[in-house]
Formats: sequence, structure tokens, C-alpha cells
Amino acid sequence: MTLFACRGAKSPVWTFCDPVNRRIMEEELKTYMHRLSLDYPDRFIGNKGHRMASSYLEKLLSSWGLRVKVHPFTVDITIPREWSLEIDTGRGFERVDALPGVGSPSVKKLEADIQCVGHAREEDYASLGKCAGKVHLAKLWKNHETAKVREAALRGAPALIWYNDYFDELYSGACDYSVAPIPGISVKKTAAERVLEAGGGRVRLWVKSRRRKIRCRNIEAARGTASGRHAILTAHYDSRPRSPGASDDASGIAVMLAFIRRGFDKDLPFDIRYLFADCEEEGCVGAEHYAAQLYRANLLKEISCLVNLDAVGWPNLCVITRDRETALDEGLAQLASDVLDGMGCRTEQVRSKTGKSNHTPFAVRGVPSLWLSDYPNHIRHSAIDNVFNIDYPTMSTVTNALREIFRGVS
Repeated sequence: MTLFACRGAKSPVWTFCDPVNRRIMEEELKTYMHRLSLDYPDRFIGNKGHRMASSYLEKLLSSWGLRVKVHPFTVDITIPREWSLEIDTGRGFERVDALPGVGSPSVKKLEADIQCVGHAREEDYASLGKCAGKVHLAKLWKNHETAKVREAALRGAPALIWYNDYFDELYSGACDYSVAPIPGISVKKTAAERVLEAGGGRVRLWVKSRRRKIRCRNIEAARGTASGRHAILTAHYDSRPRSPGASDDASGIAVMLAFIRRGFDKDLPFDIRYLFADCEEEGCVGAEHYAAQLYRANLLKEISCLVNLDAVGWPNLCVITRDRETALDEGLAQLASDVLDGMGCRTEQVRSKTGKSNHTPFAVRGVPSLWLSDYPNHIRHSAIDNVFNIDYPTMSTVTNALREIFRGVS
């Protein structure tokens, strides 16, 4: 049966009732995903994969006849270069696999007891008493890792160790020195479980970090000028260190490319401007840079709406209705939910207390914004966020749903 009716379209929207077209769409998405996450697996800013992905997108979009503009900007960031983490649970110190978060400051020869603090939320600390001077060990999720580091620093911790309770993989996290000048460092689940089973332990840690200025590039694309009233569709092409970033966020980029390539932006009530944002993983720096440019030029008023695709490669797709800084547009959220539900993709509307993404700099300035994301996604920011763990039918659904979402914007 037809899953969603086209309103006044000159040609029918592809639907899942056609298995041939469904396979073609999924193969197209796989092509983009393989290029981004297999050919350029390390898209952390400043790395070779990051530069190659930027060049690939610029050339591909130009070859399709789109008008492409590059908006360069510079970020000043602290990057860990060398480190060591040893844990003693009663059998002597043993070195364990570890990965400091981007932004972690340097630490010299720290040795301290370990305090297990659940998810490092205020309610987790309520029954623990004094934790000052101890390195805190926290599970991921429930709140953003930068929030965990902040909570630990407020309670006098010299460092925070985090781990993924779902997979035995290192999590590539981030720290924000402006709110918590202590390092955050990841260990695998097996290492954390040894500490939990022993009821605590002791840690030795050192980190050597370096401050770098890195040149980044937002890529803007449109058919024609896209002047006057228009919508923005955005995703980010950078990733965290040591993560292929397939779901987060090659999936969003791939959906944008398939949407453009199939001409789904034609016959809409307004033009679409595409923002392939850079440096999202370091605090949405690229989107903030772009939004600020438009604000200074008094051009934000021309944006009808913004749709942000940040991790849409898992089947548990959600409509995020609030981030850490602002509420998102209720009408857009309901429209997206109705369209996706009508296509057989049941979505939940959820609120995020500590997350933000490329829509945030626009939403706080009054632009009606929609955020689609797979939530929760326990493989993100890890080595297993790769093309072999992606749900391509979900990405196909999102690609088709975008056309109807834009058509439904009044």
C-alpha cells in the first residue's frame, strides 16, 4: 500500500511499496556512507580524513550543478597527545586502555583513590557524602559527558573516568575547560567492572595536551541563489577521534546527499539551502559561526525553518523537542512525527537536558528548528560506530520524509 500521499507533486514520492526503489535508495546511501566512514574514517578536525571529506563534499556538490560556497573559520582547541592510566584493585597497578576527552587539560602524575558515582548526576551524588580529592568513575548516558565532568569538578574531583555500560569499547568524549578544568578519560567496560567488583581502587594518571589552532570549513550549497524565503537542511561531517562517525554524523550527510541527488528539493514552496557544518563535535562551532554571520547581516528572518539531521542511522529515530539551551518548534516536531509515523517509522518526542547540536545557534535566535536524531545511540563516539552497524531502511525513510516535512511547513 502507499505509505504517504504526495500533495500536488508532479511526480510521486518514492515509497516502501516499491522494493526495487527501496534497494536502489539504500545502495545509494551506502555509497555515501562508505566514502565518508570507510575511505575517510578519522574525520576529527585537522586530520587527513577531515580534510579529504571536506574536499569530497565540495567537489561532489559542484559536479551536481549546485552553487557551493566555503566559509572558513578557525578553532582554538586542546588536544591530548600522550597519556597513561593505571588502575589498582588490590593486585597492583595495571595499565589499561584509555582515551582522554578532547579538551582535557594536561595532568602530571596524579594518584588518587577511585570513587564510583553512578551517572555523575546530582541525584547520584546525594547519598555519597564527600568525594573531594578522589577520581570519580561514572557511567555514560543519562547526561552529557561535559555535564558529568562539571558535576565531578564541583565536588572536588581532580579527574573523571567514564565508561560505556553497553559495549566494551572506548568512548571518545569531550571536556569543556570553561566550565570544568579537569580531564575526562574513557576506559573500557571490563576495566570499570573490575573497580566496581572490588568496591573501589586506586588510579595513576598523566595526560600531556597541546593547544592547537585548526582551520575548519563550513560548506554551503544551494540550487541557484536560494535568496529570499528559504529553509536550511543541515548535518555535520566532522567526527570524534578514533571513531568512524557513521551514525554520528555521516548518516545525516548521506541523507542530505541522497535528498539532493534525487531532486527531492524541487517543487517545494521555497528553496533549500544546505549547510554541511564543520566542528559540531567541539561545541557546534561551525553552526554558530554560520548563524552569527547571518544574524549580523540581518538574514535570519528569511529562514522559514531549519531541519538538523544529527545521527539518523539507527532504527530508534526520535524527534528531539528540547536541548540544553532552548525549546524547539512544537509545530515542526509534530509535523515530523506525523509524517514519519505515516511512513511506518514510529517516533518518540523526547527532551534532552544536556545535549545540543547544529540547530541550537539558530533556535536560540528565533529560527523555527527541528532536530531528528537516533536516541539513545550507545555506539556513537566509538570505534563500532561504523557502516556495518547502520540501519539503512531508517535512513531511506528519513530521506523521503524530508520532502513531506518541507511541504507541510506553512
